Amino acid sequence: MTRNSLGSMGQVILGFRSLIIKLALFFLFAALLAWALGGTLFPRPEVIEFESILFGNHRWYWKVSVGGREPGQGRVIWQFMKSGDDDESPAVVGDTAWVDGAGPVVVGESLYYGALASRNLNEFWRIERIDETLEVIEEMLMPDRLAVERQLARLSEGLSLQDMETILAQRSRVLDPPDESADEEAEP
Repeated sequence: MTRNSLGSMGQVILGFRSLIIKLALFFLFAALLAWALGGTLFPRPEVIEFESILFGNHRWYWKVSVGGREPGQGRVIWQFMKSGDDDESPAVVGDTAWVDGAGPVVVGESLYYGALASRNLNEFWRIERIDETLEVIEEMLMPDRLAVERQLARLSEGLSLQDMETILAQRSRVLDPPDESADEEAEP
């Protein structure tokens, strides 16, 4: 080897050494900044538990998990939870990981909640009812979140649930009212 090729090889090694030092300093300062701001460079999955409601001597609530190390990392997963006494650990209601949730609402001897399920890119909302046996005994498909929220509000006011056909018929009357409108009646 010639002296000139050894010199250029030394420059490459010095370049790599400089790059490694700069990367180490970058990560050190990034970690210090994240720590100073109250975070971390590698965040852990975040878990949020919503306000619970008491039904059948159990607490019922939504638990939302963000992140994770499994495939689909960064996904938001909603789970409807049931917990009893302090000795009993919380349990997931059903076997579905939901995409979104609404409720719960207690009406008489039943608990209702709404959830968005996703199966093979087909998303659908539904309201589920739990009775005194603490099991899901009824599922009702809903067109969207608006319908779920309206039906849960109806239940809270002591009204009954409406079926899909009634919901869609009312919606079409609101969006496309008949020709006889209240404005015509108001004219003298």
